[in-house]
Amino acid sequence: MDRLNHSRKQKQLAPVKPCDVFDLIGGTSTGGLIAIMLGRLEMSVDECIKAYSGLIATVFGVQLSKIPMTLKGNVKPRFDSAKLEAAIKQVISQSGLPEDTMFDDGIERGCKTFVCSIDRHTKAMVRLRSYSLPDEQNVPATICQAALATSAATTFFAPVSIGKRSFADGAFGANNPVDEVEGEATNIWSPDMRELQPLVKCFISIGTGNPGIEPFKDGVPGFLGGTVPQIATETEATDRKFIARWARHFDEKRYFRFNVEQGLQGMGLAEYEMEGAIQAASEAYLTHTGQKSRVRDCVGNLSLKQSVYIEDFA
Repeated sequence: MDRLNHSRKQKQLAPVKPCDVFDLIGGTSTGGLIAIMLGRLEMSVDECIKAYSGLIATVFGVQLSKIPMTLKGNVKPRFDSAKLEAAIKQVISQSGLPEDTMFDDGIERGCKTFVCSIDRHTKAMVRLRSYSLPDEQNVPATICQAALATSAATTFFAPVSIGKRSFADGAFGANNPVDEVEGEATNIWSPDMRELQPLVKCFISIGTGNPGIEPFKDGVPGFLGGTVPQIATETEATDRKFIARWARHFDEKRYFRFNVEQGLQGMGLAEYEMEGAIQAASEAYLTHTGQKSRVRDCVGNLSLKQSVYIEDFA
């Protein structure tokens, strides 16, 4: 976005935010929080980073427990869900909206936003939307409830109730939600023909860092505690399968995957004090010559976006 706005400034054009450029933003867990901030709350990237940094420092500053289960073997949250809710409501209020604003308030926006969550009764993936679709049931959630539902990571936070239903974060079903974004875009723009690819000018996937390659761990504790969660929350295999399906878009520089290759291995969800290390690793990744060219191609693609939300093309 910095590069895009730099080129717009040279052309004497006003700066834009992600919600001005993208037609759809979707995410899971922490990515879901960011999707809501950028898409539904219409923040700039800098505003989003500031709000997110403050939120995680508040939420992860103190642990309720270091052990994620009770003596009876039941899962228990390690962090205070009430603090997370309060922090999210503060972000919403700072954006100028009431705390109980509905995620889908009936207003048509240029940028649609959805987040992934898991229904705890059926274990089915559910998309909570800031918009409605004629042939899809929408869960009537507030912005805060949607944010809580997508970020209610098991062992980190308590499940979230919306109406009579209970939700947990969608990481075990869509840690890399690229397939969910593809499916949702198809539902919106090509529901009958199911031919989305010809319509897509630019598709961007942003990862949280390559976790590296680890072999199966021997022994029950290592296998259940390490190998199984790694398989369940994988991201790179999903990306490889997606590129195989969208090979033409990848070759024609219409699909971009940005994911830090080195420096973020083992970085946990709660390690908010490592923000400097995350920033350094991300900067090193983006300033690598190979990534510079990909970023340049991506910016060139985004600069061609034609929308009444950016300029009047009448």
